Amino acid sequence: MVDRQQMIVAALIAVVAVVVAVRFWPGDEREIHKKIALIESLGSKDADEKPITSLLRARDLAALFNDPCILQVESADFRGEYSRKHIQDRIVMVRGFFTRVKVSVHDPVIDLPEKNSAKLRCTLRVKGEGNSRPVADVQELQADLHKVEGDWMFTSVTLVEVLER
Repeated sequence: MVDRQQMIVAALIAVVAVVVAVRFWPGDEREIHKKIALIESLGSKDADEKPITSLLRARDLAALFNDPCILQVESADFRGEYSRKHIQDRIVMVRGFFTRVKVSVHDPVIDLPEKNSAKLRCTLRVKGEGNSRPVADVQELQADLHKVEGDWMFTSVTLVEVLER
């Protein structure tokens, strides 16, 4: 006969196993959050960043985008479909305008409407220094992601200007 103490230990082990499985099991939402963290780290730039490091960061950042990817900037009435190489070139150009920059993503909301498809909405903040003057910008980012060969890729990105109050 199983005594009460053994039942309590078995229940605790089961609870711990469930918590560990939920916490550490790779899930789609968790993988997308990792992509967001990459955007923040690869998009940011220190004042002493070497040119080769900047090129490598741009390459790694561009690797998050599907080839091709739809990019849209509503404030500039700009929309187009671009290859990963073209996106990488634009990232290099934009990062070159900054001597230092901090990219941060706030309030991400991830919807998984169907298998291998996701929608992301968040606030994208860019703060830094460009050509000896401070730069600060806030945009709403809306993105579609699709799982391609097991990896989440941005297939469409739209930036919407956030009005200051």
